[in-house]
Formats: sequence, C-alpha cells, structure tokens
Amino acid sequence: MSGGKGAMILLGILLFFTLSLSPVSGDYPTFIQKARECFESGRHQECDSLLTELRSLKLKRLQRRKVCTLWLDNTYHTGRHAEFLNVLNSKYVKRNLDRSDYEYWINVSKIPPMDVIWPDKTEQLPLRTIGPRGHSLYGVDVMVNGTPLLGMIDNCCCNYCSISTELAERLGVRPIGKTIRFNGNRRSKAFIGVVDSLSLGNLIVRNVLVDVSDHLTAVRETHALDIIIGGNVLRRVGDMTIDNEAGTVSFSNKTLGLPQNVFWTYEGHEYYVKGVLNDHPVTMLFDTGNTNTIMSGRYLDRFPSDNTYREGTLTVTQVDRTWETKVYVIDRAGFELCGEACELFDVSILLEGSGAKRFDGNLGVDVLRQFKTIIFNANKLYLQLNK
Repeated sequence: MSGGKGAMILLGILLFFTLSLSPVSGDYPTFIQKARECFESGRHQECDSLLTELRSLKLKRLQRRKVCTLWLDNTYHTGRHAEFLNVLNSKYVKRNLDRSDYEYWINVSKIPPMDVIWPDKTEQLPLRTIGPRGHSLYGVDVMVNGTPLLGMIDNCCCNYCSISTELAERLGVRPIGKTIRFNGNRRSKAFIGVVDSLSLGNLIVRNVLVDVSDHLTAVRETHALDIIIGGNVLRRVGDMTIDNEAGTVSFSNKTLGLPQNVFWTYEGHEYYVKGVLNDHPVTMLFDTGNTNTIMSGRYLDRFPSDNTYREGTLTVTQVDRTWETKVYVIDRAGFELCGEACELFDVSILLEGSGAKRFDGNLGVDVLRQFKTIIFNANKLYLQLNK
C-alpha cells in the first residue's frame, strides 16, 4: 500500500470517528430540537455549543433557518445584547433567515433589552379571582404604560404577554411586525408589539414584547381581564409566591435557589411536573391559566378504562364557543406532586385522540388552591408546594 493511500484511509477513519463522537452527528433534526430544549430549560451554554457545531454542518435550508432563529433567541433572551447584534449581522444569519423574519429581528434590535427594576422590599400584592362563572383563576392588578389594568397570571398561554387590538391602540403599543397565529387559531392572527413598562406594584418591567390580537377582545369579555401576563415577564420576576391563605402574590429576586426539579419546558412557555395519580406515574402540564385538572387521551392510552372510571360528560368552554364532550370520570383522585399530596374529586379523562403526546393531563388551579403557598420560578425551573 502506498503512503498516499494509507494516509487517505487513516484520514477517513479519523473523520468517521470524529463524526461519530460529535454531539450532533447523524440525526440533525433531533439535535436541533435538543438545542431548543437546552435554550428553553435555561442550559444556555450547552445550547451555544450545540449551535456552534450545527452551524459547521451542511444542513438543509429549513434546518439552517431554525438554527438562525435559535441563535438569535438564545442571545437575545439571555440579555447578551452586544452578542445578539453581532449574530444578527453575521453572514450566516443574513444568508439563511427569511426576509420577513430578519426584518422582525431588526425591529427587535432597535428596542432596548427588557429590564427589571426591583423595589427595595418585596410587596404582597392582592390576588384577584378572575374568569367566567365557576372559574377561579389567579389575577393581579398591573400598570401598563401608566394605565391600571387587571392581569391574569398564565404561565402556559403564550411566550409573550397578550392584549387585544383595541387595548393596544389605547395604550400606544408600538408594533414591530411578525404576524403570528394566536395559540394556533387559524381564524385569529396576531402581531407582536412592545409596551414601554409593565408594573406589578413597585416592580417595573421595561420594554415588554406583547402579542396583540382581536382574539383577546373575546378573552377580555369572557374572563373580565385586560392582559395575560405571559412567559417573557414570568421568567424575569424571580420567585413568584402565591399565598392562597392570605390571598396575595409576590415576586422576589432573592430567590430560594432550589435545584431544578421535576419539570421541563417546551417552546418557552409550557412547564411539566412529574407526579403520581392513584399510583400511576404521570407527567402533568403545570397550568395557572386552567381552572380544572383534566387528564388527556394519553393517560387513557396508558391506563385504559377499568371499574374505577365511570362515563360522564364535560362542558368545554373556549372564547368563541361552548360544547359538551363525552369523558371518563375518576370519582376520587389522589395526587402526589413535588413531595406533597392532595385529593381531587370528579376528575375528567378526555377520550382517545383528545390529548397531546407530551403529557398526561393539565394540572389546574383546583389542585394549586389546596396548598397554603406555591413558589414558582419560571427561569430557574423549580416549583415548591407547601401545605
């Protein structure tokens, strides 16, 4: 064997093992999703490393666009403004990002980074019970651009705060483009705007991105609220402590610093907690915007109907319609979550095809109100329930 041929074979072997050991070799979509999950769960350095590796590979156009968006997200939402601007002006982003998306990020770059001004003392703000009849969701008084409003604390509604088109005009919200579909609703489009300030008592959040949609007009009417306080604010206000006994909510940058516990995120605003329901291990969507705990079709797939279930109906209310659907009902459900236990009665199980694949049910406010206090940190990803 000639020396040249031997060197080529050796180089090929080394290249094979290098690619085999690479954290992003092979299934590129899976590793793009892994980078996304690192970003969503606060593992930003790991996300940076994966993105650096991904940018060196020959990806398809759609994959390169996803990498660009994630690269911009990871620098912008972590407050690395100078680095974000460098990313935005990089050849890789200019070459691969769609024009409309690039124009959106250009508009975002003109907005000063979101900033939190903390008061000297943690305030106990009164909770407001909101929602249509029979509901008891968590509300709080807020000031937006100097206007007093009623907000709903909803960690699962959207990545941004949300307001109606009419209210946006009244508040002088500045649009920055990027039409989106609100919660996937084909009949309701939204655009992203920015409010100069949102205050929770003396705590002030500046330069807050918001979804603006006509869909929120109907939400205002049915829930008697003005603004949904979404993920971008909740991730910046430290420990949120809801005291069900005192009827207060507070936000503190002097966090407990608990280890990241039993839940993870998906696309920035969905938080999951692992627990046990009647001796069955479950993954629940932690949802402060849902009154009642409801099990999904996935739960029924995993634990088929038996003599502990009975047939029933559930009235489902959405903003634009109300209907009844057939369900199974668990007469008595014992939950174990975050080391604490509670009981619920008449828990509905949606029939097959009615639930998402990622979780077994929605953990509603009916469970949360059974605890004296709830401490939730949307950035550091921990939840503590106290009897």
